[in-house]
Amino acid sequence: MKQKGLRKRLRTVGGIVFWGMLVLICFLFRDRISVDAIVNFSPDQPLLAVGIMLLLFSVKSLLFVIYGGILYAACGIMFSLPVAIAVNLAGTVLMTSIPFFVGRLAGRGFLSRLTDRYPKLEVLQRIPRKNPFFVSFFVRMIGLLPADGVGMYLGAGGMPYGPYLAGTLLGLLPSVVAFSVMGMSADDPSSPAFQIALWVEIGLTVFALLLYLIRKKRKKGNE
Repeated sequence: MKQKGLRKRLRTVGGIVFWGMLVLICFLFRDRISVDAIVNFSPDQPLLAVGIMLLLFSVKSLLFVIYGGILYAACGIMFSLPVAIAVNLAGTVLMTSIPFFVGRLAGRGFLSRLTDRYPKLEVLQRIPRKNPFFVSFFVRMIGLLPADGVGMYLGAGGMPYGPYLAGTLLGLLPSVVAFSVMGMSADDPSSPAFQIALWVEIGLTVFALLLYLIRKKRKKGNE
């Protein structure tokens, strides 16, 4: 039993050291992390390229300075559109689940630390939690809050994982598709595909924001 416990602790410490080193390296070279850098770095072997992209999504979940849209667009450049969307969805699961479980392990005591670091997260305190799926969907659709902070906050707050993940994937799906298309047509930003994807992304964000304001106004009227 003692040996099993020791091995478990060693694996935990090893994992922490590995991720810590990886995050530190990415932070030090964050100014070089771009779509071009990722595409040029990725190998020619498709399966290895997919593995590297999923690793980058995992790193992004712990490294707030990387913008997720960069990874979505990079997949659109490297792969065909169906493959790019599939890889981006798998990466989104990793990117949003890791912060969620970090928050879940940290517990409710972590909420105050998160809001101190990201004051914008305080808006989550005012959103009713009766429908976890809608909360996750709406927050991800708008995209105005720090994505990784949202995952940690909702995880620490005790939100069920199933509705969280379903709402998150549905809320981010338009961005996944839009950035994949933009990456696919990145060589010609004036092309109809690029322009349509860009304006769809902007339009959905504006629509979600208006929907929130309407719901907020109706709630005040009912009260």
